[in-house]
Amino acid sequence: MNEYLINKLKSLNIKRFLPRNNALANYKPYIKRENLIFISGQLPLTENGIENAGKIELVHDTDSLKNAIEIATSNLLWNLSDCIEEEERLISNIYCCNIKGFFNCDEEFKDHPYLLNFSSNMIVDVLGEKGQHSRSAIGVSSLPLNSPVEIEGIFSIS
Repeated sequence: MNEYLINKLKSLNIKRFLPRNNALANYKPYIKRENLIFISGQLPLTENGIENAGKIELVHDTDSLKNAIEIATSNLLWNLSDCIEEEERLISNIYCCNIKGFFNCDEEFKDHPYLLNFSSNMIVDVLGEKGQHSRSAIGVSSLPLNSPVEIEGIFSIS
């Protein structure tokens, strides 16, 4: 019934890297409360493990980081799609309210906002104006499974 997002992701060739996401611990990949959907932090996790694992250094390979960020964002969007697909009512609007990007980086690294643009751009490509959002880009000293990035999001539906 709610296949708009699935069809949009497929039309933009946004690959699904994992089957329906399972959590790595005692939490759910997403929670829906009224018209809000909270997507748990997503890693650049594929069936082969974490892509481009490791700490982001002052000098880094932007292409490999872009790939990792796009995989994490793809996992986020496919979880959103799974949640919407479960809805019994017809969903005609999907808005991205907020994303947070956590980057496993050295103290000297300062390009967090630039890297998060890869995720922001992907979300806007999928949702258009409804994908414009607030956000936070945060540097951290480590992430689960030595991931370079973790992306979480809050969406609203109607």
